[in-house]
Amino acid sequence: MNSIHRASKWLHKVLGLALILFLIWMSLSGVLLNHPDLIAGVSVPRWLVPSQYHPQNWNRSGIVSAVYPASEPNTAYLAGKLGIYKSVEGQVSPQPLHEGLPDSEFYRKTQQLFLLQRPQGEWLLAATEGGLYWRSLPDGVWREQPLGEHREAVRKILQTTNELLVFTESAAYAASLAEPELLFTPRELERPPSEPRVSLIKLFFDLHDGKVWGLPGKLLFDAAGLLLCYLSVSAFYAWYYPRLLQARRRHGRAKPGRWMGRLFRFIHKYHLKLGIWSAGFLLLFGLTGFFMRPPMLMLLAGDVSAAWYPGPLPANPWQHKIKNALYDPSDETVLIQASDGVWRGAADLSEPFTRINLPAPIFVMGATVFDTQPNGSYLVGSFSGLYRVDPIANRAVNLLADEAPDVQRSMRPAATMVTGWLTSPDGDAYIATHYQGLVANNAEAADALQMPRQVREQYRMPLWNYLFEVHNGRFFQEWLGGGYILIVPLGALLLVLITLTGVYDWLRNRLGRRRRQHRLTPNRLARETH
Repeated sequence: MNSIHRASKWLHKVLGLALILFLIWMSLSGVLLNHPDLIAGVSVPRWLVPSQYHPQNWNRSGIVSAVYPASEPNTAYLAGKLGIYKSVEGQVSPQPLHEGLPDSEFYRKTQQLFLLQRPQGEWLLAATEGGLYWRSLPDGVWREQPLGEHREAVRKILQTTNELLVFTESAAYAASLAEPELLFTPRELERPPSEPRVSLIKLFFDLHDGKVWGLPGKLLFDAAGLLLCYLSVSAFYAWYYPRLLQARRRHGRAKPGRWMGRLFRFIHKYHLKLGIWSAGFLLLFGLTGFFMRPPMLMLLAGDVSAAWYPGPLPANPWQHKIKNALYDPSDETVLIQASDGVWRGAADLSEPFTRINLPAPIFVMGATVFDTQPNGSYLVGSFSGLYRVDPIANRAVNLLADEAPDVQRSMRPAATMVTGWLTSPDGDAYIATHYQGLVANNAEAADALQMPRQVREQYRMPLWNYLFEVHNGRFFQEWLGGGYILIVPLGALLLVLITLTGVYDWLRNRLGRRRRQHRLTPNRLARETH
């Protein structure tokens, strides 16, 4: 048993010291990521961002959507995570069009531009992370269009026969096209009664950050994250101070100040107490974190009964699930792509939506392209590639590779990670990709949408996205290459080992102390305690 105890103490000390910086950055970034609204207005300057994230050719979803107004010939409006830009043929490069949009780079991220023909003229609508915005063309200013009570990211804008539909990440809103103004009202999205299910990804992610128990759970896990940061710092000091003391004694130098000794005793005492109190949280951090990044993420495919979800599920079955949507005029239906599958319902949203199976894979992060084509087919794109789906024959064609679609690859990115699809009235087509940026069908089209130099030079990354890249380990890809993918699962596994060895050492010491006290006589016990 002594050899096991020595090995456990050695592992706890060595692994704890080796992972100090890892645990500090993971705990602090995790706490901040839990509250995006608090940091949405903060961004990181370009010089602090690794070069792999610097925008090139509108990559990393810099541009994912484009519209070409009839009232402005040879003009294109472009949008993506870098905001909204106006491109006029003959100009050197597109120009930013941000007046009236949120100042925050985080909320200015745009998923779609929509061109609406109105009796008053053409209106441009933007589905942004900070809500719905519109402007009249050609010289209007962006104005916010209120939807619900709270700010919600808008995922898709669709025009049906009589209405304009707006889908946020949790709800749907409709406005009549017959009215002179767009007045959006919420519409209920029903589902047929069935046994509630929860995806394994949601279960593990919500357990990791405490969201499974709502705001109180998130705050409790924030406290646990701060405790993990304290344990990491205190572990270093508890290791450093005795060695400083020994070094001074060897060289005949004076002892460190008394305050350092008192600090050591305080830190050592509460390192033990807080460590054992927070052990359950630390194990949960490690065990769930181990599965939250590839390659272990692939094991979370599928779902389980909602009975496995330890907290209350939202009354709204669509809560934070909607990723994209399309309108099929051939049968007046709407398809909603959500994190728990693809759902079909009537375009007036009057009937319950039923789940369907599309023969094309959609990456776990959601469909980035989800549109109806003039010939009636669907264009479905994501990090799993780009596919044309025939809804009648229920057959899909891979447009980027000479291979059959594999619906099981939703957990594995394709060679070309698609983020958008753009077409011009002249027939020019662009695929927006994560790494390469805009890929055009001809050189002339590629030259027309060159990214402005000032976008590269003035780039600022939203702090939330910056911390997210740090937290998932991709931030270090520039230095570690493909090995970065092991940072999170390996670090999480070692956190579990550190916690287990700490608990084992604490229990062994406590039981040993009780056995010694049990063997002491009352007089010897009194002397021992003094």
